[in-house]
Amino acid sequence: MLPVAALGRPLRIDVPIWQESNPMPGLPEVLTLYWNGVAVGEPKRWEDKIPEDDLFVEAPVAVLLHGTQEVTYEVYGFNGVVTHSSPLTLTIDTVPPVLGGDEGLLLFDEEVGREGVTARYLEKHEDRLLAEVPVYQKVAVGDVIIYYWDDRPFANDKLGEYTINRQDTSQPIFLPIEGDDIRSRGDGERYVHYQIRDRAGNLSARSRPVPLQIAAVPIPRTLPWLEIPQATGSGEALSLQLNDYRPPMVVIVPEEAVIYPEERVTVIWGEPGDAGYFTTSEVLPGTDKRFLIPEKNLLAYSNQILKVSYKVDDGIDEFPSTPRNLKVTALTEKLPLIELIGVIGDGFSLASAPAKVPVQLAPWRLIAVGQRISIWVTGVLQSGAEAGPHHVLTAHAINEMQVRQGVGANQDVTVPKTFLATLKRNAQFTLHVQVSFDDGAHWVDFPEYHPVLRA
Repeated sequence: MLPVAALGRPLRIDVPIWQESNPMPGLPEVLTLYWNGVAVGEPKRWEDKIPEDDLFVEAPVAVLLHGTQEVTYEVYGFNGVVTHSSPLTLTIDTVPPVLGGDEGLLLFDEEVGREGVTARYLEKHEDRLLAEVPVYQKVAVGDVIIYYWDDRPFANDKLGEYTINRQDTSQPIFLPIEGDDIRSRGDGERYVHYQIRDRAGNLSARSRPVPLQIAAVPIPRTLPWLEIPQATGSGEALSLQLNDYRPPMVVIVPEEAVIYPEERVTVIWGEPGDAGYFTTSEVLPGTDKRFLIPEKNLLAYSNQILKVSYKVDDGIDEFPSTPRNLKVTALTEKLPLIELIGVIGDGFSLASAPAKVPVQLAPWRLIAVGQRISIWVTGVLQSGAEAGPHHVLTAHAINEMQVRQGVGANQDVTVPKTFLATLKRNAQFTLHVQVSFDDGAHWVDFPEYHPVLRA
């Protein structure tokens, strides 16, 4: 293959010295070049020893035409013997590659066309942008694709070169554009185009530029605290008063969180193993960053501090947010007072009491199935010593009827008269109530009731 750069001047062809060379005056030696069997150029003639640097002939520019050429030379020796060389085949290619497709327009995947080249796109694609080259005429091993990345059309700011290999001749050709190269050229609108140089050095026309929007400089992955509208405080530590709580319990991923459309966000409420632990990736309908926390999972952290956070999953890695501590203060207001059936004023008459004295507790705010209640009675024995507690209910699980009617509405929760009879007369005894919102791990005190035991 003869480079096209050599076609603008006579082509020098070196020849080796032939055997039995001995030119002398009157017995010259003559070297003649043949181009496709036709003598060309000026024959060279010597009548003395031939200088080594003179052993060449030149083919004139006029014969350097496109196609396959056969080159030979002939030597007329001092002894009259004519010797012909073996033929040398030269290929001259003066036809440049012809671009394919739409003026050679590079092809990018749909996401790039729709959203541009973003930092997120490069993250997902091994920090590389692939540009497909439409099939062009005369694809050959050794062709070089020179590609440009311009901030204005046809600025011809070279980005790189790609050399065609054997596999490329039978499959689509992709230019690998590295993320570092893209970032080093900055963000904004860029124009990508290319030109093909074949092995002979012929250059194709330049392809039509593809305009691309570039936003490849990474945005720091900022995942600040969850927002909890019903909580008070600032920074890492917040407080939520259940007395002030109004359903629903909503937490919000802040707007400044760096989250991409296809990523999955999971809110994390508490820690695994906690009774109130809860996670969700389901946003509230009609929103994109608001999440509902079930009331039972809120109440389960009464009088406790829990960690609240979220994580972002991009399908490869998980990115945790900055966690926040939320102190949940238990209900203390408007809690019902337990009743002992038969109390008149502040006194309870033992004489008129039934064998089993009913106790009742009205439904409390935020009551729910599965909460647990303990009720017990204490007092002073007739001897003046403290009476051991009598347990009416111990960690009893609230059922659906009790949610509606309260505890003991059917007079099925009772204190034995025999226990009350052991207590000192005209002295107070106490009914205690505790409720657990986390299956018995922690307990919230309800108001105590202190009637006076009468004879």
